[in-house]
Amino acid sequence: MSTTRRAFMVFGASALTLGLAGCFTTTPPITYDLTSASQIPMRRRSSRVVVITLPVAVQTYDSQRVVVRDVGNMLSYLPEAQLSDTLPRLLQTRLLQTFQASNFPNIGRPDDQLSVDITLATEIQAFEIDVSKGNLATVTINAKLVDERRGMIFASKTFSSAQPSTTEPAAAAIGGLDIALRQVMAEILQWTAQTA
Repeated sequence: MSTTRRAFMVFGASALTLGLAGCFTTTPPITYDLTSASQIPMRRRSSRVVVITLPVAVQTYDSQRVVVRDVGNMLSYLPEAQLSDTLPRLLQTRLLQTFQASNFPNIGRPDDQLSVDITLATEIQAFEIDVSKGNLATVTINAKLVDERRGMIFASKTFSSAQPSTTEPAAAAIGGLDIALRQVMAEILQWTAQTA
């Protein structure tokens, strides 16, 4: 075997070893949860059955990562942090729990196999730390009420909240987003109770 080829193989093996070592020493991300709003005062105008569908989101938000928006709409993710589930699934669960905690009658998910009157369909338009606006934890969700009997949207509204936050430490960023999300979910609950 030539000296050149032997040297190349030794270099390749060394690079592979270093690469694998790098993989094994990477710090795993810390997992954070989001909470539901609780005991929000509300009064329903009807007893119709409402189901909460899985929120729609662009790929940027459809993950466990937390988005950071910088100047010029440059997007990145909060390092070394992730949510306990993908954002749409986690939001659907916490929104349902918000309704349940306030004793909203006749509420469920599509897979509960209920006789559905109204669908609460949501779209995640923002869930991020907006550095370009001074480190604001921003949550924006559009909600639609769909009359399943008539097959039409009869109400739609966008809800938004921005809370002072930071990108470091990650726990503070998640805390700001959690506060903003609870406010938005409480407003969605009250609106749904008055409208559905």
